[in-house]
Amino acid sequence: MEKGSTKGKGKTTVSGDTTSVDTVCLRCHQKCHLVAQVQHGKIVGIDSAACIKGETIPDVMYHPDRILHPLKRIGQRGEGKWQRITWDEAISSIAGKLKSLNKRYGPQQLYITGGSGQKQLADQALNMAKRMFPAPNIHWARYTCVTPATFAGRGTVGERLIYEYNADYENSKCIVFWGSNPDITIPWAVQHARSALKKGAKLMVIDPRPIPMSKKADIWLRIRPGTDAALALGMANVIINENLYDKEFVEKWCHGFKELKEHVKKYPVDKVAEITWLSKEDIIKAARLYATTKPACIYPRLGAGAQHINATQTGRAICILVALTGNVDADGGNSLFERPFYDAMMPSTYMTRFACRDVTAVRKMFGYDTYPILAKPGTVCDVPEISRGMQDGRVKSLWACGDNFISAEPNAKVHWDAMKDTARLELIWVNDYFMTPTAELADFVLPAAFYQEVDNIVEPFVLPANYVTAAKKVVEPAGECRDDRQVAIDIAKAMGVDTSPWDTVMDYLNWNLRYQKITFEDLWNMPKHRITCPRSYRKYEKTTPAFLTPTGKCELYSTLFEKFGVAPLPEHIEPPDGPVSTPELYKEYPLIYTHYRIYGFMHTEGRQIERQRKLTPDPVLEIAPETAAKYGINNGDWVWLELAKSQRKGDRVTYKARLVPDLLPELVAGPHGWWFPEKTGAEHGAFDSNINALLTLDPPYDPVVGTPQCRGVLCRIGKVTA
Repeated sequence: MEKGSTKGKGKTTVSGDTTSVDTVCLRCHQKCHLVAQVQHGKIVGIDSAACIKGETIPDVMYHPDRILHPLKRIGQRGEGKWQRITWDEAISSIAGKLKSLNKRYGPQQLYITGGSGQKQLADQALNMAKRMFPAPNIHWARYTCVTPATFAGRGTVGERLIYEYNADYENSKCIVFWGSNPDITIPWAVQHARSALKKGAKLMVIDPRPIPMSKKADIWLRIRPGTDAALALGMANVIINENLYDKEFVEKWCHGFKELKEHVKKYPVDKVAEITWLSKEDIIKAARLYATTKPACIYPRLGAGAQHINATQTGRAICILVALTGNVDADGGNSLFERPFYDAMMPSTYMTRFACRDVTAVRKMFGYDTYPILAKPGTVCDVPEISRGMQDGRVKSLWACGDNFISAEPNAKVHWDAMKDTARLELIWVNDYFMTPTAELADFVLPAAFYQEVDNIVEPFVLPANYVTAAKKVVEPAGECRDDRQVAIDIAKAMGVDTSPWDTVMDYLNWNLRYQKITFEDLWNMPKHRITCPRSYRKYEKTTPAFLTPTGKCELYSTLFEKFGVAPLPEHIEPPDGPVSTPELYKEYPLIYTHYRIYGFMHTEGRQIERQRKLTPDPVLEIAPETAAKYGINNGDWVWLELAKSQRKGDRVTYKARLVPDLLPELVAGPHGWWFPEKTGAEHGAFDSNINALLTLDPPYDPVVGTPQCRGVLCRIGKVTA
């Protein structure tokens, strides 16, 4: 483009020999709008980043260790011997082997997984592959993340209600952060929450860890991990018995209030206080504050609504609180965020899911019979069963698209052994930016294009945003890096599959805009490169049915869950090991482990990016000072941690201790997915300081969606003396 020119009303401007280009950061869920500074075909700076992950986009793109060419394994898996090959050879080899395996074992033999790496692009690529290959066993690393909350919402209002993008902070009078740390997980959206607090909104934090927001909270409940359902049901008991619920909303729009009223009698405040380690007075105070300060919104995250065996029903209990108080799709409550996009038939990475073309293959999806609610076309497979399939040879091939599977998933050592065995997994290929422990075990490693090197359509992820944006390629891909979506198309073509209506990624982007009767180029040339989808509140008043549930109402008593053979009303279920479930084991392992997220990283990403790593150079275990004193541990000491129930008895991981005042004394908290790119060897330290080297995918599981217990588990610690 010529100097001084502009393109579209969103503006692409040039000043001197540096071009400013509008772009979007996709290094986490937030999808922040940025401006890239481009000079001589390279990004030399980023403006308007909300966090370090946006600022370090050029650091990733031009890192000396970035994979730039397709690689083929020529030694044993994990031996580190690679040969550079052409894309044609890589695609034809993968397609030929995959086609042969499908013929011998059926399409269910392939497991496709996407993680935090190149997250949005991988989501789309895997979704396309599911339809084209076909591939019923696909997962977006959600079974320990959003899946429980998703189905909690679907079982209540027919769509998501308590996910990251549902809380309307900007207009709220009472904000509840429940097992969530918004300053880390939603750095852009939390600005709206802080704005509401400055205007006088009340704040409640439910978390055993002292997160930044707890210092500002009107009420902070340091709950025992894994007991959040009991708290929600106890609060519902108070709200109903004190007639604090929204009678008009409940009578007109809800199903099952009579059954719920009877059900919560089992959760009197005295009992709930004993279960949760909270005071009776604080539980009553919390229930009254939330019910009487309207509108109110709740943002529960993995600390409450995921990663434990009662995750879905915990989410259901929280959804019920939203409904009882009339905060469903209320201005300042929990919005039905997805509806405007559905109504406009607009694309969404997190909403648009394609069904596998082969109906017979869908019935062979792992988990189809065990968790039938998961078998809805476009959803996800049962990962613990996939893990067993990798071990016993039912899973013969694996595509990890932007997923450092070894570091990111529990059962890490078990998966390592299975993936090293070419008799069990005959084909593994990985798309990524760097040589991760997972990539070290691949037969083919394919260099992935970065977000700023591709054309894309991006929808926002938080209120009050309600638009989709064209994110145009800023620079050409480095080396021979290729768009993950094009890789999916290319493999399908090489297998002889009809990929129509997508021959190229641009075909796919234009296809997503077909109902708007525009092209991707048209969207780029619109003001701010976007289409706005009209947003309103209380949409249930204007639609038929009011809610996308079997009764057409907000279901306090879930007929959907009842149909699928799971409890229609939520219960508290104790963690499988803990002070109540296994009191004798608790004497031997007297602490409870949980996770926390790290500001500078997105899950396993970013450890080799210097500016990110400087913020958190070491894996840190949070310990209360009074607990550390019992073990002779000082701030900065290296400590070992051992789980009561781990993959291999006696295995330990190590962390650097950080003493955290006000942390629940019975708790320790560590990061998940840690690995050391700087360490030699194929593992790159993936088992040294990573809780996933200890956590298993063994039963019991969440009865609705099969989530295993990943936090709230018993452990013990000690000072590393050597």
